[in-house]
Amino acid sequence: MTVKADFSGEDWKQLLQAPGAAGIYIMMADPNFVIGSMKEAFAVSSSIISKGKENNSELLSTLLAEFKEREMAKEAQLKFEKKNLESVKKTAFDALKNAAAVLDTKASPEEAKEIKAWLYDVSVKAANAAKEGGFLGFGGTKVSEKEKVALQEIANVLGVAS
Repeated sequence: MTVKADFSGEDWKQLLQAPGAAGIYIMMADPNFVIGSMKEAFAVSSSIISKGKENNSELLSTLLAEFKEREMAKEAQLKFEKKNLESVKKTAFDALKNAAAVLDTKASPEEAKEIKAWLYDVSVKAANAAKEGGFLGFGGTKVSEKEKVALQEIANVLGVAS
């Protein structure tokens, strides 16, 4: 069993940033109107809240509990040096890659698998939250081709089945 004390402050911060990074990577794969982006962001936050109500490992439960504290929630926000699309995508993807590496080196294999599966689920929920390519909610598809590619990239970096 792995506990928070097994992680450095930087490692823990990377784990905190991972769910937001998953959502941002999906949002930036195929940027949407404001309402669509809000739906995708809401899907990320509701994934955190709903997962916290389930029976999880102690490590995941501790991680999810951190989002309830204002200071830790601030730590979970990614910082972007540049605000262009490619830079934001790269920052989000790198954050996911770093979190996966931290899990692989510090968490038990079972805990790493559980958290990676949850992170992938967060990205799937974000991708399904809003239609892409329509107009004012009409037409479009639930998950665009660009989002499907992004989901596969996330699955690959996390080492989970898509």
